[in-house]
Amino acid sequence: MKTGSLFAELKRRKVYRVAVAYALMGWALAQGIAQVFPVFEVPNCILRLIMVLIPFGFPIALVLAWLFELTPEGLKRTVDIPPDKVPDIVRQLEAHARQQFVRGYLCALIYAGLGDKTKAIDYLKRGYLNHDNIDVTGVRVDPMLDVLRSDHRFETLADEASNIHDHVGPC
Repeated sequence: MKTGSLFAELKRRKVYRVAVAYALMGWALAQGIAQVFPVFEVPNCILRLIMVLIPFGFPIALVLAWLFELTPEGLKRTVDIPPDKVPDIVRQLEAHARQQFVRGYLCALIYAGLGDKTKAIDYLKRGYLNHDNIDVTGVRVDPMLDVLRSDHRFETLADEASNIHDHVGPC
């Protein structure tokens, strides 16, 4: 594996985030223990044991971050999809969507997950224009669409859809 692709894979699997979070939490725990344990006269050997165990947990946390990811459905195994295969998979999904009915909202979720804001918003627009019965309140609160919230096109689309929904009424 190339060094560049290794770092990209570490970023994709959010190993960097876990490393920073673990380091900060380990430091905070060590500081807290160093201040609180002497007040309660906890033996120094326990304090030293915890201080030694904190660094030993670091590689374990990194391995777990590599293998698993935290999703809204819970802890799931990280899928081993090489980054060069992602465009092929997306093309297959688009071809499938052309052959069978697939809601624009689902395609928007896929592109939002891949970080392609333009295509995600385009699919949401198509869904609204085709009257796919996309839940307006769901779009506003769906955490999968958080990456789109900073885009003014998304806000405009959500406002327009909300206005249309208010005039037409629920189905």
